Amino acid sequence: MTKNQKLISLGKSISFIALYIIFGAVLSQIKYFFPPQFERYAQGILGTIGAIITVIIFLRVEKKTFRDYGLNWEKTSLKKFILGLSLGIVLAAVMMLSQVLYSGLVLSFNNDVNLVTFLPWSLAFIPLAFMEEIAFRSYPLIRLNKSFGLRTTQFILAILFAVYHMLMMWSPKASILGPGIWALAYTLTAVASNGIAVPTGLHFGLNFVQSVIGGQKGIEPIWNLDYPQGISESSISANENFGLGLHISLLILSVIATEIYIRKKKTTANNVYSA
Repeated sequence: MTKNQKLISLGKSISFIALYIIFGAVLSQIKYFFPPQFERYAQGILGTIGAIITVIIFLRVEKKTFRDYGLNWEKTSLKKFILGLSLGIVLAAVMMLSQVLYSGLVLSFNNDVNLVTFLPWSLAFIPLAFMEEIAFRSYPLIRLNKSFGLRTTQFILAILFAVYHMLMMWSPKASILGPGIWALAYTLTAVASNGIAVPTGLHFGLNFVQSVIGGQKGIEPIWNLDYPQGISESSISANENFGLGLHISLLILSVIATEIYIRKKKTTANNVYSA
């Protein structure tokens, strides 16, 4: 593929994400008509509508189908979502609990939480994850992967995903170390599973664990996570460095998994060609 064709693919992918952001920003104004407790549901549903409108526009322009963008429903879609969900819960729980054990953070049950309403409110993360997976792991992923290959595609989408979160008022450090690194896992699982069901489940699983332990904006956690009284600044610094190390470990794990996947695909292709 020529350099000019690659630039066109990059430009169209960025345009897709930019259009999604514009639609999302416009539609998000509607959420203020809903009670505050429904804000996350409203944001996720409206954002998903914005993402679908973006998809439809590109479908018509490029004369493609939902299947071409990996957005078709299959019999295995629910199983793939559950697989991704399980993986996300395990990864997030291991990372969070290992930091608790290492740093001496205090994990205490939140007596103020309403367990009856916790699950319904936390399920709002499904449309929130879904809208972002449509925006970043459908058309842009497929277009970039065909033009640049998986390694470069992962890097491009990780940067774009981090920048997107910066636009959502996240700090640059949090955007890069959080969504930027997790984007590598989302992209790899999307490519490996031929769709967004697995990365959507993975994405939701991560957010769900974060809502259970420590909490998310607008959701009371089941367990509070905090430093013990009288902890030193050096201990806090050591804990932050350990957290950084966990994210770097996720980065390394994602890179290794990507290399294994690429080599496996090459081996399979060579065997088919030899046969």
